[in-house]
Amino acid sequence: MNSLKSEGIQPFIVDGGDWLFHLNKLHSNPLVQKQMDEKAQLLIDAYNRFGTAAACLGEHDMALGLDRLIELNGKMKFPLLCANLSLEDGTKPFSGSTLLESQGRKVLMVGAIQIPNDRFIGKYCPKASFTDPVEAIKSEIARQTEKYDLCIVLGHIDRTDVDRLAAEVPEIDVIVEPNSMSRTETTWVNDDIKATVNEGCVMLKPSGQGSEMARADLWLRTDRQPWFDIWNEEAPPGSNIADLSIAALAPHIGRHPGMEKIVQGFVRSTRFKDPGDIDLSFKPVTNFLGATTCSGCHPQQADFWKNTGHADAYQTLVDTGDEFRYDCMPCHVTGYGETFVDAHEPGRWKDVQCESCHGNNPRHPIQPKAFPWPKLDVNKCWACHNPNETRVAFDPAEALPKVSCPPMKRN
Repeated sequence: MNSLKSEGIQPFIVDGGDWLFHLNKLHSNPLVQKQMDEKAQLLIDAYNRFGTAAACLGEHDMALGLDRLIELNGKMKFPLLCANLSLEDGTKPFSGSTLLESQGRKVLMVGAIQIPNDRFIGKYCPKASFTDPVEAIKSEIARQTEKYDLCIVLGHIDRTDVDRLAAEVPEIDVIVEPNSMSRTETTWVNDDIKATVNEGCVMLKPSGQGSEMARADLWLRTDRQPWFDIWNEEAPPGSNIADLSIAALAPHIGRHPGMEKIVQGFVRSTRFKDPGDIDLSFKPVTNFLGATTCSGCHPQQADFWKNTGHADAYQTLVDTGDEFRYDCMPCHVTGYGETFVDAHEPGRWKDVQCESCHGNNPRHPIQPKAFPWPKLDVNKCWACHNPNETRVAFDPAEALPKVSCPPMKRN
């Protein structure tokens, strides 16, 4: 952002939702929820510092409940948009749209979310009701009385509805849609759909997890006219032109001093915190055996494991002072959330042990032949070795031999 400003470009940044929390990492542990809340406030501070123009509501943003999100919304110096969510009394906790000015142009921003399933609503936002996002977006645009030059939709909606909006609503110039869903099916975000022009509408869908930013440089010449890619040789003279690109946020990009300060403030807040009087009410499951149990029958494999990086995974957290971070814990211990929940008491579940990769099979020691372990699924590796999060390149074919135990001698 600073580099663009140094070139004389005044950019504005938007977000399509799911930026505060990660539902897959949420469970009932109050210590985890406390750190999630602290991390959300860090992200809000960061987005405020960016000068964010607007963000859309995503399902994950309600992971700590709609009431808490409404409280956090008060800390945001930008609007959180959702045109199709209402409370029991008919009020809308979030704006459906906002009008801002950029480089002498008035820009209308409209946001909406796909309708969550009943189970989600009952668990995270029982006071809320949702309407069709496409119709809500259409209505929000239609009721806009003040003149605007550009209309941008932040649609946390599925791909089918995105295509429908592009085809049916010519007033829309840009759709930012990072949801990666087509009805109930996950959509693989390939390069062909990350930044494109469809039905004369600019469509941006970068990959998530903070790994990419979609950039659109727009030359608006005529209101309410189709957009053409800058490389489209068939674009008529005087057309609206869009130069689209994806910027990968690579590890080598220098850290911003101000941003680094608030990140380190969060990291310090997670360290060495005693849970105090918080009642965890936790009872561990019984289907984890642990490496100690496995080593009784598999000493050769256990000795090999002890010399792998997996056997030192917990120590890497200790070395960086992150052993009490609940967002780091799952990939550095075994069965976190099921074997233990208090980061101060990992006990014998430290490190990436046998069951982290092979899964659970508690009946195996009793009847090994009747209950053998299935073949290792290398796809499980990506859960922890995701380069977008670790910033470390990962190749399963290269890594697997380093952690694969010697084969068993079978009778």
